[in-house]
Amino acid sequence: MNRSDRESPVQSGATSPHEPLRYSRRQLMEMVFGSAATASLIASGVGCGHLDKMFAGTLPPSGELLTPNHQLGHRLREPAAESAIDSGDASPQPAAGETKHHQCVIIGAGASGLSAARHLLKSGIDDFVVLELEQTPGGTSRSGQWSSGEGDDDKTNGGRFPWGAHYLPVPMADNRPLVDFLIECDVLQETDDRTFPDDRTLIAAENFLCREPEERVFANGQWHAGLFPFSIATEQDQQQLARFRSEMAAMAQQRGDDGKRLFAIPCAESSEDTATRELDRISMSDWLSRNEFDSPLLAWLVDYACRDDYGLHADQTSAWAGLFYFAARVPDGSDESQPVLTWPEGNGFLIDRLCESVGDRLQLGKAVMRVARVDAATDASPLTIDIIDAETNETTALQANHVIVAVPQFIASKILSPELARSRPTSPTATPAVFSYGSWLVANVYLSGRPAEAGFPMSWDNVVMESGSLGYVNSVHQTGRDHGPTVLTWYQALPDDVPAELRVKLLGLTWAEAAETVLSDLELAHPDIRGLVNRLDVMVWGHAMPQPRVGTLFDPVRRRAAEPIGNVHFACTDLTGLALFEEAFAHGHRAATEVIDATLDPTTSIGFVRPIDKDCV
Repeated sequence: MNRSDRESPVQSGATSPHEPLRYSRRQLMEMVFGSAATASLIASGVGCGHLDKMFAGTLPPSGELLTPNHQLGHRLREPAAESAIDSGDASPQPAAGETKHHQCVIIGAGASGLSAARHLLKSGIDDFVVLELEQTPGGTSRSGQWSSGEGDDDKTNGGRFPWGAHYLPVPMADNRPLVDFLIECDVLQETDDRTFPDDRTLIAAENFLCREPEERVFANGQWHAGLFPFSIATEQDQQQLARFRSEMAAMAQQRGDDGKRLFAIPCAESSEDTATRELDRISMSDWLSRNEFDSPLLAWLVDYACRDDYGLHADQTSAWAGLFYFAARVPDGSDESQPVLTWPEGNGFLIDRLCESVGDRLQLGKAVMRVARVDAATDASPLTIDIIDAETNETTALQANHVIVAVPQFIASKILSPELARSRPTSPTATPAVFSYGSWLVANVYLSGRPAEAGFPMSWDNVVMESGSLGYVNSVHQTGRDHGPTVLTWYQALPDDVPAELRVKLLGLTWAEAAETVLSDLELAHPDIRGLVNRLDVMVWGHAMPQPRVGTLFDPVRRRAAEPIGNVHFACTDLTGLALFEEAFAHGHRAATEVIDATLDPTTSIGFVRPIDKDCV
């Protein structure tokens, strides 16, 4: 199979079948899965063999370690750059020449930035550009491509796979911006036979609904249907699961004092009911304990949900966020969550559709180093954006009436000029716990055939209960190919609250060390898998997603960080703390609406600033 060239390799895999490791397998397990998960695994007797060996088992003949382009981003963290920022010096100095002017510049081509671009176009504003540091748009929703080497037709001999986000539940009908986008993509259609004028019945395209079997879990030596192994559950386990589901369904129907759902998507539509928001002050584990849920299987299921969506264990996750996971997608009059939409390339499908309308306004490989006002004395001043080309290292500058900063706060705080940074109501760096981010390993494992199975057959989502990982999705599942080559996309949220020294080691794993960790984990359920792997690529996401830690979701700092600074607007999932496509799309739509309102409102001058003559800069 051939790797897609859409990513930039950092280190190639070795050609020899065995590679020396800097750490023992036991140490690798503790770094990647956490000491608690490793201890539990060892106590269960699973994967104990050769734990102290310093050599990998047989590795695939090829593979690469990939990473987003951190080099340019890290330039902002260097002492010299920090000194220049503090002194107000512009760095880098843009090359001399004509400075182009746009109505709007969007920084970041993740789901938030592309959503903003779409909304600007829909509102008649087409004078904008989207600047993206990477050579591939989409952020953590990007995708890759593979070929089995048996022909040129990817539909039969290869396909695509995700590098991150890989599904989207069918949205509620009242989430109109997202619903309208999905209708444009032919993912949803809206029926005309409405009982009442405000009723909207949405039908998802059959080929995009997750194909059965949807999920399975490996426990006690075999695979079980679903993520709760009923065949090994006690009567008490099953009773508590039923009670938990009943409580989640009841919460989904409840409204706060303001008439809003307690848990809604996007998060901004949720009730501000004080009692409900108090749930943010305790952990999801505390909530289970307070409500007398002590089933080990239920505790595992809830912990898995928190790790899967938030990169946190249940005892680290805000109870509000934990309950949101289970209740926000249950429609009125139902006790079941909305069905799941998915594609072989995951949410890369949605990114592709967003990019189609943007066209050549999307500029890849462009690192924004500074956003500043041309005239620091007025909020109505145009903005200047200093840019470095990631390939040529050349510097240029743009001017814009508005800028949408669609990147996380830890990046936004570095690229804003001192006068803009000081204009923020409260600096995000004042309380760093509000904006914490989780690191991830994602591996795409190329198989020449399917491993032997015990119990329930391979599904779209496949989770091993004894493992510390999040399992894998089968990239060809949606195509109906249940035999032959495939690519398994394996996920792991790296352990949190680890010492800085260990985190540096963890993020500095070699390809062999990362590949050995992935294969050792897959062997728990597939002992024969090494012989089927002919390539294994690993992506290291250093700051993959915001984390909804206890007490952080409704901190005033987070809300104020979303407020515009005059004509500088912000859009990213960390502004609500939930790393969901729906949140990203909503933030992009909101930020674009701010630009549109300022542009169309004749009482404000921000939208009507004339381009500045280049000689005045």
